[in-house]
Amino acid sequence: MDRNNPTTSRLISILTFGSLFPILFFRITDPQGTIFWFYSVLMTGFIILTYVMTKGYVPKPDVGYRPEVSVIIPAKDEEEAIEETLARVFRADYPVSKLEVIAVDDGSTDRTWDRLQKVRNRLGVGDRLTLIRNAGNKGKRAAMAIGVRKARGEILVCIDSDSFVDRDAIKLLVQPFTDPTVVGVCGHGAAANTDEGVLPKLQHYWYQVMFRIFKGMESRFASVTCCSGLLSAYRRNMVLAVLDDWLNQTFMGRPMLIGDDRELTNLVLKGTEGKFVRSSSDGRLIPVLPLSARDAKVVYQSNAVAYTIVPTKLPEFLRQQLRWKRSHIHGCINASKFMWRKPLPAAASFYLYQFLVYMSTIVSVIWLVVRPLQGDALSGLVFLAGNMYVAFLSGLNVWKLSKAPKEAIPYTVGFVFISVFLSLTVLIYGWLTPWKGGWITRTAQGTNPWEETLSHPTPLIRANLSGESNPTP
Repeated sequence: MDRNNPTTSRLISILTFGSLFPILFFRITDPQGTIFWFYSVLMTGFIILTYVMTKGYVPKPDVGYRPEVSVIIPAKDEEEAIEETLARVFRADYPVSKLEVIAVDDGSTDRTWDRLQKVRNRLGVGDRLTLIRNAGNKGKRAAMAIGVRKARGEILVCIDSDSFVDRDAIKLLVQPFTDPTVVGVCGHGAAANTDEGVLPKLQHYWYQVMFRIFKGMESRFASVTCCSGLLSAYRRNMVLAVLDDWLNQTFMGRPMLIGDDRELTNLVLKGTEGKFVRSSSDGRLIPVLPLSARDAKVVYQSNAVAYTIVPTKLPEFLRQQLRWKRSHIHGCINASKFMWRKPLPAAASFYLYQFLVYMSTIVSVIWLVVRPLQGDALSGLVFLAGNMYVAFLSGLNVWKLSKAPKEAIPYTVGFVFISVFLSLTVLIYGWLTPWKGGWITRTAQGTNPWEETLSHPTPLIRANLSGESNPTP
């Protein structure tokens, strides 16, 4: 089956919409007047909307726009990855005179600081690389804010300390800023270590669905509410305008700035003396405040790609997901305060999605736990089968739209079981403990699970680090 064949594309569209529209019609014409019937109608309609919108998504091409860029990389205990992360940035296809990099070592207890200095000497980048070292762990948000204060570029590019950007990722990431109303851009994420087992591959193809399909839909509305820490960019003047609000956010009446540490290096953050930040993920919290202006836009660039080392073991994966679920709660509560002011399609899709996310967990508990306990095991099987079919359609469309290999289809279907498990465990626990958070969840007790991976790189990592653009995983 050739995805470039117009007939193949049409067949996938016919299968997708030809099955979903009849399901929607059947549910609408068989009103049951229950919250679960209402949920099923809205969920089917939302899935159709997602495919309709993402089908027309096209990334902004390179039009030669080259603003001054400051790349900010906060790091904690990343001795095995930070060198290559920085090397990839400095090998980027971007004018040397317009690119500065700021790396903030946030109280690492390993050799991260030594590795940062080694990179500066080995690459000979001079004052293009600014290194900042916090005496103690202040939190990712504080580390990023220090970088923002130090930055001089018109555009701020944020990259995780274990992510590797394609050679053309930065120049493609900044192209949407030719539109003066665009305040933020989210790049495309993928897993670098896909040959490290089944779990990394499942995550990789889940990323493709969430980025290319879901963010592709959000981008059509110019309202991407979560910019991945893997690779994202913002207008510096917009971030500075909301930086104090961002640093002083509260949740459930509690400040997200906590603690008492007066040594924020020699770069004291305005309004935060004596405090440091320990929040959940900032992928949602950073774009939310600039996006709050009615005409502000945050979009997605599928052609700006960064690869990250994903968890290979279930405990690390679950900790990561817990951090992300809490981040979702924090970000969406903040976004819900202003999204109603956005154009109707963007506002409606946002609030509809939030309703469906939380209802999905309730529905999963009822169909997979409550009803089987009542003796109706068939209901649980039917529920799983429905989710697997939707995942099958997602896999097909990812294969078509993002040029992924055919294995995307079975792996996307396989992720259903992880997704259901997360809904029944991690998401519920995240709801019950939304105030908790931490700088990072990839490591535990000072260990680094990526050491072996980067000591013996996978073929995909080797391709990335050698400068190959968009290697196929």
